[in-house]
Amino acid sequence: MIFMCTYQIDREKQADCQAFFATMTDEQIAGEYPDGVKQVGRWHDLPNGTGVVIVETDDQEALSMWIMGWSGFATFPIVTPVVDDTDGRKIVSAMLAAQQG
Repeated sequence: MIFMCTYQIDREKQADCQAFFATMTDEQIAGEYPDGVKQVGRWHDLPNGTGVVIVETDDQEALSMWIMGWSGFATFPIVTPVVDDTDGRKIVSAMLAAQQG
């Protein structure tokens, strides 16, 4: 499954969090996610300390472990499954067919 995870850095921890993130090594970035969680993309609104991370996983515990790793700096108010256009169209088409049937 693909999940959209939005984050909000605690305002009083924003400078420390950004400094930590900026100084992460390539090895730390590569090892950031537990086994079973793959980052699809990550985008940041740096001035406001918010952003969105898209991950792929079938392991809810591993996803929770990754979120907990950042919990000293940020909250994740939205963690929700999402689909791409192709899957979205399939889902909606099946729903419409079931309603008409």
